[in-house]
Amino acid sequence: MKKLYIFALMMAFLFSSVVADEEDPPPRGKAATINIITEPPNSDVFLGGEPLGKSPIKDYQVKSGRQTLVVIDQGFELVNKRVNIWPGTDTRNNFDFSTKIPKGHVKVTTTPPKCLIFVDGEQSDKTDGAELVIHNLDAGDHVISAQCSNRRSAEALVNVKGEETTDVHLDATNGAKVKGMKIKKKKR
Repeated sequence: MKKLYIFALMMAFLFSSVVADEEDPPPRGKAATINIITEPPNSDVFLGGEPLGKSPIKDYQVKSGRQTLVVIDQGFELVNKRVNIWPGTDTRNNFDFSTKIPKGHVKVTTTPPKCLIFVDGEQSDKTDGAELVIHNLDAGDHVISAQCSNRRSAEALVNVKGEETTDVHLDATNGAKVKGMKIKKKKR
């Protein structure tokens, strides 16, 4: 039993020394060069609580060591993580936080069948009696609207999810009447 206990202690020591080597922080206080790329660009970048400016940050001189990197864009915190800054121009000091906004699709059907379709106020396409699939919209909320051949309109707020197709049916039979740029409510 004693041998098993000693063996377990030796294994724990070996394992912890291997893990410690991988997680040892870089030396502190030495000159280092960092590069930070973000998506979207022009995001506010902070390292160790100090503002570095707007991204992308290229060949910026800082002190080495473990620090907190924060990226904020339009009031939203995109990145908040502990990073190791290595002395010199080490390639591990290149931080790329470029992300791609997921894209999704919207399948639109309308009543009546012939309508002009708008996405967030911009004309997108027309239904012409068949369903219409609007491809590659950024994930998030979009206003999908239709101005139809019966001179009526309809709209819906649609949440687009990345890599998915969302169905929406716009019924303009009872919608607002469109005459030129003016919209009038239908009398009941």
